[in-house]
Amino acid sequence: MSVVKLTEPIVSFFRPPVVEVVAGLSLSDPAPEFSVVLGSFWKDRLRGKFPLLQQQPPYSPPQESFREFEGRGDIHFQFGAQFPAPRLWATTEDGSELIQLQAEWFARNWRKVTPDGEYDRWATRREALSDSYAQLSDYLEREDFSTPDIGQCEVSYINHIDLTDLGLDHGSLSRVVKISEGELDPFPLEQVTLQLAFAIRDEEPLGRLHFAVKPALNSTGKPIYIIELTARSVPGEFTLESALAFLDRGRHAINSAFVALTTAEMHETWGRDK
Repeated sequence: MSVVKLTEPIVSFFRPPVVEVVAGLSLSDPAPEFSVVLGSFWKDRLRGKFPLLQQQPPYSPPQESFREFEGRGDIHFQFGAQFPAPRLWATTEDGSELIQLQAEWFARNWRKVTPDGEYDRWATRREALSDSYAQLSDYLEREDFSTPDIGQCEVSYINHIDLTDLGLDHGSLSRVVKISEGELDPFPLEQVTLQLAFAIRDEEPLGRLHFAVKPALNSTGKPIYIIELTARSVPGEFTLESALAFLDRGRHAINSAFVALTTAEMHETWGRDK
């Protein structure tokens, strides 16, 4: 792979193919009855705006650790009880806005559910997470429950690259991402899966930026690449304010990485007026 700089400036005219943005908080040591309280929270506070409720498999966020940093040891938290708690999805009527409710996990999602759906930018996503979590904290206080500490925080951007529209296929990753692909003559390359991890740090490690590309098929069976970028950290203090501060930084790292790791050909495609 060629060397790229994550400090390259963000190109403001980009319209990258974002299909989902997730901003989430891992909660540590919730009370045993917390799952039941979350169901009541949806009924009393969320149902008017998020009327649809689904049960999903539990989510266990990967836990970041920094073994190479001397003097601090691993950053490691154990969330939850012996049995995983159910995860609830509360969604708006059109499905574009989603709140994830789980004893160890709280998140806000934006999803592109129609072809003309357009991502509404980070400031709105940040405010949505902050406001929803404040609602939860207020509800817990009124119900005489303590709000769990925030053990980790993360933000993810998921992009779908429609290869057919670009005249590409699953063997064309170097046209999308800045990599050097090997060729085995006379066997052409058919698929590539890519995973990278970058440290986000000052004098001490703060978190990691994960960059992953994998081949997939869309709902019509056409080839796409899914590019997912996630910034994840243990906040300096186990508070919403500390988590939001890292999420701001993580979102900037995601933008910088997306620009630095994708090709000029894609930049031109995503910046073109349509």
